[in-house]
Amino acid sequence: MSVTNWHSIAEMAREAGSRWPELVAAQWACESGWGQHTTGKNNYFGIKGKGTKRTTQEWDGAKFITIVDEFKDYATPYECVEDLVKKWYLDYKDYSGVNDCVTREDAAKELVKQGYATDPLYANKLIDLMSRNSPSREAPKTMSQSISLVNAAKFFKGEKHQIEALEALQASLTEDQLEVFAKAYRGPLKPAREPQGSKPKFPLDVDYYYQRDSKTGHGERSCQSSAIAMAIEYIDPEIIYDDDEYLRKVFKYGDTVSQIAQKKALDSLGIKNQFRMNGSEKDLINILDRGYPVPIGILHKGSIFAPSGGGHWITLIGYDEKFFYVHDPFGELDLINGGYVKIGPNDGKNKRYTRINLMKRWLIASKTDGWFWDFSGNTIK
Repeated sequence: MSVTNWHSIAEMAREAGSRWPELVAAQWACESGWGQHTTGKNNYFGIKGKGTKRTTQEWDGAKFITIVDEFKDYATPYECVEDLVKKWYLDYKDYSGVNDCVTREDAAKELVKQGYATDPLYANKLIDLMSRNSPSREAPKTMSQSISLVNAAKFFKGEKHQIEALEALQASLTEDQLEVFAKAYRGPLKPAREPQGSKPKFPLDVDYYYQRDSKTGHGERSCQSSAIAMAIEYIDPEIIYDDDEYLRKVFKYGDTVSQIAQKKALDSLGIKNQFRMNGSEKDLINILDRGYPVPIGILHKGSIFAPSGGGHWITLIGYDEKFFYVHDPFGELDLINGGYVKIGPNDGKNKRYTRINLMKRWLIASKTDGWFWDFSGNTIK
């Protein structure tokens, strides 16, 4: 059995997409006796399924009864945490996950309502564990406090010596050293950008985010958040780690398709922003010429003669006389006929969409009705 602790479980839960990682840690403590007892291999939550048979107790509505049941086995602790988060915290099939709850206390109660546990006192136990072992969710975190080297264990076997070595390494590093490590681990350093005010070189060196790899369970519908996150990272690389971190910020204020929720999330990050529904092609060119990427909302279904669909967001990163340079978070769009011809992790990166046809999917009723986010009021760092 791998060694786990409150901190490592919470970090795994955060990585897997839980809005309430401390609640997952409380479940771990309650279900496994602080990691000492598993029901299946690396199963800390009593998740049932084909695997190991165990004798267990369940509440039948009047009293606890002893039964024999079968519990799933997992290769690593992270795999177990990820399964729990996917099926109980995120929207899963017809089930509304506890990520949708406003407070962690409500989330604990919702687990009982949704049938996760039969113990009528289960929610109270979790709330008590959180209050005693986890600080208020409102407490601000420094960047280094949000870094957990234990997360790297999921890329190996999550064995005891690996986790202990990573915990010892983290304890020996200063905050500055942790931040330097995190930046290097997440990707190579970028070359210095051209000073603002000079003519930018296109395409802009904007990181690409692929919406469909989201660990939140909302990847298929998070195009706007991924498109905006690309622009945020370009403006100030220190604000967010990736599009999932930004998406979780958006969920604090509403849904990913809501411009109100997006604006509140941007405001909370200190990003100056304007959402506009009266854009023209000239507006896009002017913003790009000033060196800023531009997220725009297009209709991605149907032909260019009758575009349709609920809308999709992409990020413009440059242009020339014939093309717009684009990061499309979903993949490669069939600009003429609609729909996607490629949807791999890098298929939407640095695409060239013809200006004349892209504008037919952006300007629908007039030459000045395009939807876009304007971030040109920010200083690029």
